Amino acid sequence: MASEGYQIGIVGCGVAGQAAAIFLAECGHDVTVFERFAEPRPLGAGLLLQPTGLAVLRALRLGQQALSRGGKVLGLEAKTAGGRTVLDLSYSILHPAAHGLGIRRGVLFDLLHRRLRESPARLVTGTEVHDVVREHGQGVIIDKNEQRHGPFDLVVVADGAHSALRQRLMPEAYQRLYDWGCLWTTVPDSAGIGATSLLRQRVRGTRTMMGFLPVGDDQLTMYWSLPTAALAPGVPIDLGVLQRTGRALWPEAADIVSAAVQADDFSRATYRNVALPRWNDGPILFIGDAAHGTSPQLGQGANLGLVDGWTLADALGECPDIPSAIARFAERRGSAVRFYRQASHLLTPLFQSNVESFGWMRDAFMGLACRLPVSRTIAATTLAGLRISWLFSARLDAEGRYRLDA
Repeated sequence: MASEGYQIGIVGCGVAGQAAAIFLAECGHDVTVFERFAEPRPLGAGLLLQPTGLAVLRALRLGQQALSRGGKVLGLEAKTAGGRTVLDLSYSILHPAAHGLGIRRGVLFDLLHRRLRESPARLVTGTEVHDVVREHGQGVIIDKNEQRHGPFDLVVVADGAHSALRQRLMPEAYQRLYDWGCLWTTVPDSAGIGATSLLRQRVRGTRTMMGFLPVGDDQLTMYWSLPTAALAPGVPIDLGVLQRTGRALWPEAADIVSAAVQADDFSRATYRNVALPRWNDGPILFIGDAAHGTSPQLGQGANLGLVDGWTLADALGECPDIPSAIARFAERRGSAVRFYRQASHLLTPLFQSNVESFGWMRDAFMGLACRLPVSRTIAATTLAGLRISWLFSARLDAEGRYRLDA
């Protein structure tokens, strides 16, 4: 590495992009972040941070702030409308002190954005990146007004699961839109649903699913499964049907569902299953959802992106040049990312699809799997973001925390 560090351009000011920018800038690199909105903003209502993502926030000196502004999650519960247990997982299977953290996306964004502003990285807003081209072994960013930025020794593309740059620069990538997505909103926990500190779900077959995630301050993020076609912009949502179905599916939560419908502050979310043939095109590297978008069934998207950012900065610090650092990054991230993409893709139809027999199989066998020692441990390590591959997982330390340098 040059003594003054590398010139690095980052496209996207989301979770992965901001984390990477902070780590890289504070390692001595000259970092510029390009964001298409005049004022960067989060999208979505809430997410679940796993021990892996929490480790990255601690490395960013944001761990305590996140804990104070989110809701501790001790496990996952999913039941059918009739009360049959589908999933019953606790982080305590792995360590008595282990937990996840439900947090509003806006809160996480605010924490990261303040750290970004405090870091040496520069933020260029109102700049929609149209293309990235390779010139003399470097990357040049071109915005929609044909203005050129750079050249950069490394361009990091972190513009999300629906990345336009991925479609332009790596059209051979697998990037299929899932047939189902969700409505999201955050509402007061008037019924004490979050008192158990669990991410709780109710399902009926594979076409009806709702859940509540505690996100702190007696608030819940509520999500409701819908076909992607129904979530298209401009397509009206029949909230009356949602209210009636939700109240019947989960009577205990009837008042919360009614309040959510009355507030009518839902966000629409769709998802892609993304698999790249490679992480990079020369000096252009994809990270976060732009590189490995998944469905939210395993709750790993933000966590994978956070770890990407830390790993990239660490690899650049360990290696003598950018090509070897990218190779090191790909080696360290490839197996875990591949596992979570594949596992999420296999799990999704059991909860969101038009194949009713998948729901019967889920109801018959998943609850049992949560009680058998071997399968229960595999499921818990998967939930906690610890899987390295289908055969291996990382461990938590003596305090129940994930160590990035383990």
